[in-house]
Amino acid sequence: MLPYDEQAQIRVGRWPTEQPLLILNALASAGLWFVFLRSPQSIPYVAGWVAILGLMNIAFVTSIRGSAVRLGPNQFPELHARVEELAGRLGLRRTPDVYLMQQDGALNAFAMRFVRTHMVVLLSDLLEACGDNAAARDMIIGHELGHIRAGHLRGRWLLMAASFVPFLGSALSRAREYTCDRYGCAAAGDREGALLGLAILSAGGKYGPLVNRTALVRQRQDLGSAWMLVGEWLGSHPPLSKRIWALAPQLDAAASPVPGRTAVLALRVAFAVGVVVVVGVAAVSAYLPQFGVKRAGTFAPQQHPGANAKQQVGSDLERLKVFIEAERQHGHPVPWDVWDLYARWEEARPDEAGPLDPFSGYWYDYESHGDSYRIWSSGPDGDNHTADDIVLDDGSGASPRQRFVSQR
Repeated sequence: MLPYDEQAQIRVGRWPTEQPLLILNALASAGLWFVFLRSPQSIPYVAGWVAILGLMNIAFVTSIRGSAVRLGPNQFPELHARVEELAGRLGLRRTPDVYLMQQDGALNAFAMRFVRTHMVVLLSDLLEACGDNAAARDMIIGHELGHIRAGHLRGRWLLMAASFVPFLGSALSRAREYTCDRYGCAAAGDREGALLGLAILSAGGKYGPLVNRTALVRQRQDLGSAWMLVGEWLGSHPPLSKRIWALAPQLDAAASPVPGRTAVLALRVAFAVGVVVVVGVAAVSAYLPQFGVKRAGTFAPQQHPGANAKQQVGSDLERLKVFIEAERQHGHPVPWDVWDLYARWEEARPDEAGPLDPFSGYWYDYESHGDSYRIWSSGPDGDNHTADDIVLDDGSGASPRQRFVSQR
């Protein structure tokens, strides 16, 4: 985050749920990063995931810097001066890089961070839609500057792991949007102009000024079903009808209360929470095995292996080797990792569970290099890559042997 001035003229309170949701996301991310990185099999997946996202981010930033128009004293000086003024009023000591870009008629703006540089991108069609209404325009600019002022761009990579928990990351994103709407409204200095800015996002430049905001706010009632709640929880941004209501709750003050509405709403929320729990458990159960985390029900560790555990390991390793060689004889390449190995086993032998290491209670470990491969057990100490691992290499005549650290 850019350093901010304690004498900022604009100070707003965060949306009430933002900080609790940030804490939940941080805890979930910390736990998931620990789970992902504690298993050797997860590291290539995580590294690949981060590399792909990082390259996509670099490509996007390159496109903006090379093709969008950067505001400055010699490039749209009046708009640049207004952005500088709003940044100073919000308490930012440095004005972020601001770009003007067209995107096929989209009405949007966004803030982002690349390394230590903050950027704001304003889409030209949205500024055109605001027309001569400076307050509506300032609402949009102030909203994006609010993301920087509130520190929303810090630690986004670290919090990204929480996206594997359904609905959690999107809930934080929605709360942050409400917070930044408050910044935008304060920057506009005119609530009517700020509401117009949101109405333009909803209906466009031609029809936005004509929108009946009271009727639009009451459309929130159409989102009262359990399915609509789940759909809303999936979104990174709150519905515009709710965003307008959050800034101007008096627009719905005339709405007559419906008897029993609270009880019905509670039932809908309870049902929606149930859906979230079911979907969340299913998603976590599906995702985590892809990162080296074994499902407890299927892979419960055995704390006390039997006396014949080593003999079992030798037999299991031989079975896995026979299976891999059979795959090779059928013209298939050797499995490229342990997940590929056990996925093939499950496909070829659906009625026969894949062998489990009696010392760890998990799958046997596996690695391949070209056409060569190695399978091993964690050994009596239950830890991977230690001297007592029981290893079986490929090749005819190979037999299970004990690993020695000095040979690696």
